Amino acid sequence: MLRFPCLSLSACALAAICAGAEPEISVLLAAVPSAAVPPTAGPPTAGPAGDSLPALVSEAMRNNPSIQAAEYQVKALRASPDHAWSWEAPQVGVEFFQTPVKSFPNPLKNQQEIDYSLQQAIPFPGKLATRIRAEDRRVDMGAAELEALKHQLARDVKTDYYELFLLDRRMEINGESQALMRRLIEIARRQYEVGMGRQADILKAQTELTSLRTDSIGLAQMRRATAGMLNALLNREADRPLPVAAELKVSEVGWTFAQISGILEENHPKLRSMQASINMREAEKAMAGKEFLPEFMVRGTYKDMLAMSGSGEGSPGDFWSVMVSMNVPVAFWSLPRYRAGYVQGEANLAQSRREYANMRNMLLAKAQEALLKAESGAEMARLAKSVLVPQAQQALESDQAAYQGGKGDFMTLLDAYRMRLNAKENAEMAIMQLSASQADLEEAVGLGLDEIAQKLSEGAKR
Repeated sequence: MLRFPCLSLSACALAAICAGAEPEISVLLAAVPSAAVPPTAGPPTAGPAGDSLPALVSEAMRNNPSIQAAEYQVKALRASPDHAWSWEAPQVGVEFFQTPVKSFPNPLKNQQEIDYSLQQAIPFPGKLATRIRAEDRRVDMGAAELEALKHQLARDVKTDYYELFLLDRRMEINGESQALMRRLIEIARRQYEVGMGRQADILKAQTELTSLRTDSIGLAQMRRATAGMLNALLNREADRPLPVAAELKVSEVGWTFAQISGILEENHPKLRSMQASINMREAEKAMAGKEFLPEFMVRGTYKDMLAMSGSGEGSPGDFWSVMVSMNVPVAFWSLPRYRAGYVQGEANLAQSRREYANMRNMLLAKAQEALLKAESGAEMARLAKSVLVPQAQQALESDQAAYQGGKGDFMTLLDAYRMRLNAKENAEMAIMQLSASQADLEEAVGLGLDEIAQKLSEGAKR
């Protein structure tokens, strides 16, 4: 996954931001003439509505193999309570008793007695209910983990999409810059022809143009790699074309950390998973405590006394018997095993509670970081689009006019060109970083931005 350097803004530029700026930041890019961009360097043409970010997120939720695997895992977990509720299967037996050796291998020849038995193990009352509670909590934990995985996948899809957006904008800016550099080469050539310039100026401009062409190749390679990563998340072919929108509209968030933290603790799926784990460990501890209680075995036997019964069914020679037994867990040679199980239950419960506390602290810290990045990113994006880019454009035009009038040097003009290039790239990078920070905030809170706003609105009405 690609990572870009942070945007750096000067203090004097920050002071230029108007206090009453609009809360919504809109990125609108004019189409670049086809002659300005090499055919192999341009981004893919914007596709149909199916390539929009919400559609891509939905497609990832449907087709991503990790999500599908987690859904099967939850499906398997949902069958666990039924498995825990059932008793052990009964045992049915037939015993041929006092069969003469001379009748071998026919057990019915000269048979004296046949015993038919049915045996069933019966757990102590309350044991099964405790096991079911533990399995139900395990199901809750698996469902919450699946939801957390979906939030993480949505964040990864959005991050890759925003990086593709930035790469497309940088490729367009590169094309614009190549066209601009060709004009500067022509200006330097005319100045040289009239004796107001140097041949070195032309060579420097040509070197700059070559550098731009090299950058365009690198940008195209990075875009293919990022598109391949996003296609992998979508379970598509790695080389499938993946156009993205030419415009991003990002609304600022004006929430406080106190508001975010309250919603996070109530809704984040990872915390719900951890709480379900605590409940499951509590049930397992209770189940370990009930292991000290005995289990019963009931067996009924019907004895068919063939040698005594003659030919009549149910004759006085036949009889039946019932046996009831139970295990003794508190015997001194078996007690350490059950004690160890209870100690393990206590330790597992304590571990789950500490893991919940650690996860809560980490998620709150992550949410705070994402919120701060979203706030600062909105400020930097507004500054870059409204101040830095216009100032850099004005400086370039001024230095170009001075050079053409014989009052400036070409190196100053090149510096102004580079400043304009950096300002335009930083403006697009600020928008990408703002969008990515909001995606991080959604994952940290466990809800989308619209859902967060709805929760806050519902809380304000109470």
